[in-house]
Amino acid sequence: MDPQTRSKLDSYLRLLHRHRVYDDFVRVWDQHIAAPALTRVNALIEEWVKPGAIVLDAGAGTGKRTLAILQHSQPEEVIALDASEAMLAVAKSKIHDPRVRFGQGDVRHLPFADNTFDVVVCTWVIEIMDDPRAVVQELIRVIKPGGTVIYAFCSLLEGTLGNILKYVMAKSSSKKESPLTHLLSKEEQPFHRCDSASLTRFAGGLTTVATVGKCCTVTDEFVACRVREPQAMLK
Repeated sequence: MDPQTRSKLDSYLRLLHRHRVYDDFVRVWDQHIAAPALTRVNALIEEWVKPGAIVLDAGAGTGKRTLAILQHSQPEEVIALDASEAMLAVAKSKIHDPRVRFGQGDVRHLPFADNTFDVVVCTWVIEIMDDPRAVVQELIRVIKPGGTVIYAFCSLLEGTLGNILKYVMAKSSSKKESPLTHLLSKEEQPFHRCDSASLTRFAGGLTTVATVGKCCTVTDEFVACRVREPQAMLK
């Protein structure tokens, strides 16, 4: 084997190992930390993704949530979108359902027209973004009237324990270097209080699952709804 081919093979094997490690981490996170939150996400998928729905998995990663959407509902189509081509390659190796299409893109600037999807699902993504509210507002942009955004994120505990964690985070490293910093304080969490929205905390407040509708404006939690969605209010 020539040196150039060997170098390419070594790079591929390192990449494969890295994403296997990522999958192992996600498995531990899902089973031991985030399990209650993900149970809630799956229940919301069952509730909101009607047969024939068009669904976006925003920040699909290696495809775990895309698989959950397929397992808990009967969509017509699921778009699995992620910024990482390598992550999508892993997802493609695991998912062979013809209803799934894969695309590379930025959740901050979705490559879709307004009112495209019935449901958007986004898990463990917004907390690593510089402006989580802008991301959720972008997710709202692409849902249809009557549609729903389902999102889960890591949240900062309130009270004394949260203050201690804040101190440790400040002393540890920068946001880009430490997973501990990927926790949103209550003030940073994008949400809108109305009849079309819901928010539930788990693991003592370490994880949060929320839903918002087309009427919601998450830049201001208490502002009046932009439009009225009677079908959502009758849930």
